[in-house]
Amino acid sequence: MIPPLRSKPNAAEKPQHLEKSKAERTSSDKRKSKLPQQPKQQGQLTKSDDEEELPPERCQHIQFFDCNSSVGRVIFECWHCQQAIISEYTGEPVMGEYFGHPSLIQVKIQCPNCEKTAIRLTTGEVLSITAIPSPWQQ
Repeated sequence: MIPPLRSKPNAAEKPQHLEKSKAERTSSDKRKSKLPQQPKQQGQLTKSDDEEELPPERCQHIQFFDCNSSVGRVIFECWHCQQAIISEYTGEPVMGEYFGHPSLIQVKIQCPNCEKTAIRLTTGEVLSITAIPSPWQQ
């Protein structure tokens, strides 16, 4: 039988003594800084002078339509050439095996412009792939 857990120690119990090194670390953590507190600015990010600005990361626009119908549509940009593509798909994601572990099968969609893999979708079947003018390019 497992004894019930107690959330608060009884006053009759003796306090546990920490090792000297642990006690010193614990007590030093409780000291408050004597530096003046700086007010937090809400909604504004500040950057110190020694921080370098990171280069922008690549992203891929994607938008799904008709998700609740039997045939769904997705508009996305090719990862390589940013060509906008509309694709129709149907079916549920298919489970497969990857190095002996269950994994979703990803369908590779080839870009009609650069002929590289534009995107990978987890769906049953891709019905159509059509290049379109990009809704995200100005």
